[in-house]
Amino acid sequence: MEIKCWDWTSKIPPCQAACPAGTDVTGYVIATAQGRYQDAYQALKDTLPLPAICAYICHHPCESKCVRGRVDEPISIKAVKRFVTDYAASQPQKGAGRVRKSDGKKQKVAIIGSGPAGLAAAQNLALRGHDVTVFEALPVTGGMLAVGIPEFVLPRKVLNSEIDAIESLGIKIKTNTRIGKDIGFDELRQQYKAIFIATGKQNSARLNLPGMDAQGVVPALSFLSDANLGKLKKLQGKVAIIGGGNVAMDAARTAVRLGASEVFCACLEKEDQMLAFEWEVERAAAEGVKLFCGRAPQQVVTSNGKVSGLQFADVESIKIDSAGRFNPVVCKGTECTMEADTLIVAIGQSSDLSFLQGVKGLEFNQRGGLVIETDSLSTGMPGVFAGGDITAPTGTAVEAIAAGKKAARSIDRFLRGDTNGKGKLEVLVEVSDDQLPKFVERRKRQDMPVMDVSKRKKIFDVVELGLSEKIAVQEASRCLNCPMCGNCIFDRSQMCFKTASRLL
Repeated sequence: MEIKCWDWTSKIPPCQAACPAGTDVTGYVIATAQGRYQDAYQALKDTLPLPAICAYICHHPCESKCVRGRVDEPISIKAVKRFVTDYAASQPQKGAGRVRKSDGKKQKVAIIGSGPAGLAAAQNLALRGHDVTVFEALPVTGGMLAVGIPEFVLPRKVLNSEIDAIESLGIKIKTNTRIGKDIGFDELRQQYKAIFIATGKQNSARLNLPGMDAQGVVPALSFLSDANLGKLKKLQGKVAIIGGGNVAMDAARTAVRLGASEVFCACLEKEDQMLAFEWEVERAAAEGVKLFCGRAPQQVVTSNGKVSGLQFADVESIKIDSAGRFNPVVCKGTECTMEADTLIVAIGQSSDLSFLQGVKGLEFNQRGGLVIETDSLSTGMPGVFAGGDITAPTGTAVEAIAAGKKAARSIDRFLRGDTNGKGKLEVLVEVSDDQLPKFVERRKRQDMPVMDVSKRKKIFDVVELGLSEKIAVQEASRCLNCPMCGNCIFDRSQMCFKTASRLL
């Protein structure tokens, strides 16, 4: 009897469906299991812009939906990706993807912002044959990837390599160019057929507390930017951080490496409710950062105009006001003060859209954000699109990359006059509990190894060390390859040779 495999073009596994960017997870994982590392990298590049960057900083939502996790443990998908991209970096091949042949409709596109959304859109538009120029206000390319993420999380050589590959497609990147100052938005519209606004959230939110104007109070993004650009090389004394998100953890761990004698974070949420990823909190705590959870800052204690401490109190409850801001209710009599020489404020970020003031045709919401059509990322102005952190309430790098992919697709359709606007329908692979394979040997998951705490606290080298080739292949071989053979992968008697030979 002929065994028919599922149609790869229409059905996707749960891991891929969970990836905001729609990465071909099984494609590169299975290729890795078979030792075809170049094919694995190609599968990554074909579906995921900036694959090496994602291999270092992605929060890997794919792993939470891995079917293997219902057998024993989810596959270390991110760790396998890291191995594949590290392998590719050691090989001579260059480039960011396969360029589509021009059909005579090559158009000029401007992208404002060179963060993950902007770079992803630039790459995909260039691969579609368009002439792309990226405008970046910072002196370096990468946006928050370059100035907001510490070196010990994302090495600059990895970021720069990805940027070099994108520029090899003919993309022009203009740094130190601020829209509204160096070139007007209306002038940009006259010179380019389409514009993608991807400026991200580059401003730290302000906190209205007594003493916030004291010397030594620093916005988290400014602190991280100065550290990443080499403007800040050393810290002295005690450092307090207000906030419990990923930016707060990055700032705290950076402060440790810059030589602070003590670092502590105070946040409104309880430890199990913190906004930072669990592994970020664990690594910060392991590196000596003290966590004061369920505490609300009351005032900055000052001495001669300088920060000398932070007073906070226990949180009784947290209310959200009409503007969506946190409004904590504290327990009276629980106030206490911690000494601090520097105070870093990491309570959120906001976008700077001042360059769009007075521009007609764009609509803004009550909080000052751009209103967009969610399916296409188009604004109310023809040819102008926006996406990434600028339109996301809480954004991650892979979500911004996904927005860049979506924007490129929509812009390409707009420039080519395609009014259909619909992509192919993809069907999710459904796996019920009674379909889970009983014959697969249970094997322990291989987690990403990390540098010893005693070493990493003093240097900015990347903490995650990567998998060896042997371990990467072993881990990748745990993949059940859900989309390959339909129900045959859950019934050994009906299994095709390709799948059976891999699982034996």
